Amino acid sequence: MKNKILYADPKYRELLKSFTVTDSIVALLYYVLILAVYYLMGLALSRTGKYYGYAVNIILMLIPIFICRRLSSLGISKRNLKKSLIVSGLIGLLFLLSMTIIPGIIMKAEFLPVGDILNNIFYYLIIIALSEEISFRGYIQPRLYPLVKNECLMIIIGGILFVFMHYPFQMSMRGMSFLEYWPQFISAAPFQFLWHLAFSELYRLFGNIFGSTLLHGLVDLSTGIFK
Repeated sequence: MKNKILYADPKYRELLKSFTVTDSIVALLYYVLILAVYYLMGLALSRTGKYYGYAVNIILMLIPIFICRRLSSLGISKRNLKKSLIVSGLIGLLFLLSMTIIPGIIMKAEFLPVGDILNNIFYYLIIIALSEEISFRGYIQPRLYPLVKNECLMIIIGGILFVFMHYPFQMSMRGMSFLEYWPQFISAAPFQFLWHLAFSELYRLFGNIFGSTLLHGLVDLSTGIFK
């Protein structure tokens, strides 16, 4: 690891170069599908009060698995698994302690019941984090490489797409138009983009998405510990 900033797992680099423009087109069509489904899911929540996130995210996660069949092409691999989980777990726990748990205790916030916290751990780690990491970091983003032929540009474009992926659901859930939701979107977008860079870097370094999934889940769990 001569240059830690530019270093990426060799298998990850080989994977990027194995994709074709056809792979890029299919991945972008899948991205459009996600936007449409999330918009409809938010619309359903605003009109009926029913949340279909569990079923929707599982189905969306299974689509690229069925398309690719070779799980390693989605970053689903044991490669450097232990290292990736240790690094991601330490970063995630440090974030939770410093940004959520310790401040919450100091402010005497009330913890959620243990059952609710356990349910939130499952929800944020599997339904949200694993689903998004497979769908996005594992499937969509790497397949942008044939279009741009530059890894940094691929990650930047991927970050923009990742941030906008959250827009349709939040917009339709609130019953807002594109322009009405824009100020709230802008306030959250920089943080989502920065976390995207962290998740992408973990995938680059270790060649699997499980580290980024763990960190992703722990970051999202920060909203599911206190009442």
